[in-house]
Amino acid sequence: MTPSVSSGMKTLVVGGTGMLSGTVQRLLDAGDEVYSISRHAPDVTHPRLHPLLLDYRDPDTLKAALAASGPFDRAVVWIHSVVPEAPFAVAEVVIGPYFHVLGSAAADPSRPGLARQERFHALGTDYREVILGFQLTPHGARWLTNAEIGAGTWQAIEQDARRFIIGTVEPWSARPAWS
Repeated sequence: MTPSVSSGMKTLVVGGTGMLSGTVQRLLDAGDEVYSISRHAPDVTHPRLHPLLLDYRDPDTLKAALAASGPFDRAVVWIHSVVPEAPFAVAEVVIGPYFHVLGSAAADPSRPGLARQERFHALGTDYREVILGFQLTPHGARWLTNAEIGAGTWQAIEQDARRFIIGTVEPWSARPAWS
């Protein structure tokens, strides 16, 4: 077991009631105190699960909740790109590994993400990227399922990977169409 998976950590998960719900369960199984930011109550209850029901698109509410609940030993963060400052607000209250879950566009060869990485490093963030790719099947490409995302994110945490791709992002031209 790597240091980033050790039980008893105080972990913040942003987006824990959707595609990261499997990751939340694995963190709880490992003994973590999990603080989960989401707009909806989780389907499960657990004595070490602390739901923070809020909309991260409201920067004042987000910062207040983080200040009241942090600091955190680690974070697993899925924030839509329509709120570009929210991931950095979260980073300010994380003292350990920050696993940033990103859509497949982060692997787009025409869009390097160095500015994002440099900004996290300037904050002193122990930054890692978990990129959501896609699956190639005999019938074409498809997006990942929530179960695949949860399992892959957990694998990135177990490996303490700096950059981890769930599924594949190559060939880029094979990406499924958005529905």
